[in-house]
Amino acid sequence: MNIQDDFEQLKNLTLKKIKEKVKDIVAQLPTNEQKVITYSKNFTISLSNYCQNFCGYCFYNFRIPKLDGQSNVILLGNEQMQTLIQMGIRYNCKEALIMSGEKPDSFKEVKDELKKRDCSDFIEFVKDISNYLLDFNLLPHTNLGILTIDDLRLLKNYNASMGLMLESTSMDLFKKGGVHERSPGKIPTKRINHIKNAGKLKIPFTTGLLLGIGESLDDRIKDLFLIKEIHEAYGHIQEVIIQNFVNKPGIPYQPKKVINIKDILRIFGTAKIIFENEIAIQVPPNLISGYEIEFIEMGVNDFGGISPFSLDYINPEKIWPQIDELKNICEAKNYILQERLPIYDKYIQKNGFCPENIKKTIDNINY
Repeated sequence: MNIQDDFEQLKNLTLKKIKEKVKDIVAQLPTNEQKVITYSKNFTISLSNYCQNFCGYCFYNFRIPKLDGQSNVILLGNEQMQTLIQMGIRYNCKEALIMSGEKPDSFKEVKDELKKRDCSDFIEFVKDISNYLLDFNLLPHTNLGILTIDDLRLLKNYNASMGLMLESTSMDLFKKGGVHERSPGKIPTKRINHIKNAGKLKIPFTTGLLLGIGESLDDRIKDLFLIKEIHEAYGHIQEVIIQNFVNKPGIPYQPKKVINIKDILRIFGTAKIIFENEIAIQVPPNLISGYEIEFIEMGVNDFGGISPFSLDYINPEKIWPQIDELKNICEAKNYILQERLPIYDKYIQKNGFCPENIKKTIDNINY
């Protein structure tokens, strides 16, 4: 059967049939893995919300008026960073998610701030932070938007894993009024190239889809097959996130109808069928609150990064669940919620994917 045949079959499956197929796939796992759902205890270091893109659905961007006393961040201060790191250590976090707007140093304000800190550019700044985190036995996972292959090569040496959401390759999103109309970094070829470059460099990688931003069902399934094709070429994608758009005040994109839970479940299950047990399929638990059991029944095997204290900067109104609360939900369905590192075990052992300094840090971590 070719991809087009697979595509047509998947597009026409009912939710019930998808769930049946997912159950068969999960049954192929070793018995001790079938009832395990993982998560990473993390915290976020948000370096700057200055961004070259102006996505219609993004609350993080400095151009969006901030609510509840929040302020724009040109470049995170050293004291603020130290406070976050100490909180991360206190809460026994293992992962530090380093994020920012895309190419923030394309703005004069950020360039000027970098000069004050004796940094030649933003990537050097990120490298220094990543290296500093390793001294505290914290594993960096960096997602800064589009980077060059040289940037990726440099940061690989100081990061356990890295990420970039594919989001959607639909060109309709770039039309007038589309969510990516003013977002040069969201051009699909650029993001695909970034993900492939990470594969060429053997970087354990996270990508995924953002649902409900104007794409079609066909677009979603096509993009899942594209991710599979890239992974088959390079073998570096450790997890795929199925993330849903959440409406909020202040953002330009206000859809007539927000994506519903059945559509999210459908694509989640479709991803499970396409990737089988090769790649973890993840859903952010704060975005599907109240429907955790439905996703457990649809074969979720990872809840991603959960922070005991920092915000979800993209969806700040969606509070992270308490880990004990999520554990109870899993146990009610006879599942085990198990902590993991931001680099999956198989990539620690896989040749060329885990630099020696990262392995040394992992050896110092108890989890």
